[in-house]
This record gives sequence, C-alpha cells and structure tokens, in this order.
Amino acid sequence: MKLKVCGMRESANVRNLLDQVQPDWMGLIFYPASPRFVDDIQADWIRDTKIRKVGVFVDASLTDIAEKIQKFGLSTIQLHGNESVEEVREIKEKTGLEVFKVFSIDKNIDWKHLEGYLPHVDYFLFDTFTHTYGGSGKTFNWQILLDYPFDKPFLLSGGLTLGHLDAIGDMKSKVPQLQGLDINSKFEIEPGLKDIDLVSEFKKSLKF
Repeated sequence: MKLKVCGMRESANVRNLLDQVQPDWMGLIFYPASPRFVDDIQADWIRDTKIRKVGVFVDASLTDIAEKIQKFGLSTIQLHGNESVEEVREIKEKTGLEVFKVFSIDKNIDWKHLEGYLPHVDYFLFDTFTHTYGGSGKTFNWQILLDYPFDKPFLLSGGLTLGHLDAIGDMKSKVPQLQGLDINSKFEIEPGLKDIDLVSEFKKSLKF
C-alpha cells in the first residue's frame, strides 16, 4: 500500500518526514485559498528534497503547472478541480509526468463520468466532497467504492486516521485497485505542520 502525505510546507517538518517516514509521495498544495498553500519563496529547498513531489492544483492553467514543475521539481500532478478530459489529456501529454485526477464524493458517483479520463491518468484519487477542495478531515461512504468498475488503480483520501486501518484493510481485500492512501489534516498539529510520530506509526501499520 503506497502512502502520500499531503499539505507539507515547513522545512524542518519535511526533513523529519523524509528521515523517519519516507512516504512514496509528498504533496505540495498550490491552491491559493488553502491554509496549506506553498509559496514560491520555498521552491529552492523543496526542489532539492529527494522524494516524489506531488503538485496539487485546482483548475490551474498549463502555464502555471509547468512553472511549478520547473520551480519545485515536481514528479506528479494532482488535479483537484473540474478539469475536463481534454485539459487532463493536454497536461499529461505536455508534461509527461504522473497524473492523479481527483473526484470528490458526496453521496454517490457516476462511474461513467470517469471513463474518458482513463487513458490520461495514472491514478484516480477519491476524496470527500468539500467546497474547499480537500482538507475537510471528513470521510465519505466507502461502500460506494465496492462498485468501482475499472482496472485503473486509485488512492483513497478524506479524513483518514489510525482508527481506519482495519476498514482500509477490509476494503483493500474487496477492491484490489485500492493501491494507496493520501493523509493530511488528521495528522496535523496545525495546517501545513504534521505530527511526524503519528505519520510514522500510520506508515508502519500499513501491512496490506
């Protein structure tokens, strides 16, 4: 099970994350309205960190995305807005990077809506619907995922905690396309600052 730790920003916190946890991805949020927004002033030291860096964007232009790729040394693009199939295709083709497309789930989801994205993404990411585009600390009804119809792997996000580990393991056994977890707000001391000991405990507990 892969692990993405999102909403990182503070240099000492990032160093501790890399030393103690070594997740598969580290998420950097480039949505200005987010309390975890990463400013360009931090680009130099972040670019030099030895980890796969995910840039999280909400309806950003290709120009803006390309600029952040260059400045921050991104390996992955996470599209968390209302990006169309054509926009995702262009971003994938022009950047050549790994792409996560997020779909926020409220009470249900129309799986047919995802079909057009399949050739242009590496993972889907399912998060809890919120008007602030993530970071709500709330889960959605995972039973919806039992009907997931595609081979495309996906990540699960939305209010995940240590208390969810048994349920995650059960879901993984039923839906093997669940390949990764995305954690954020429930592991924070404050927005953008993670409790590294708690993140480390979560990582060590991922035995499935």
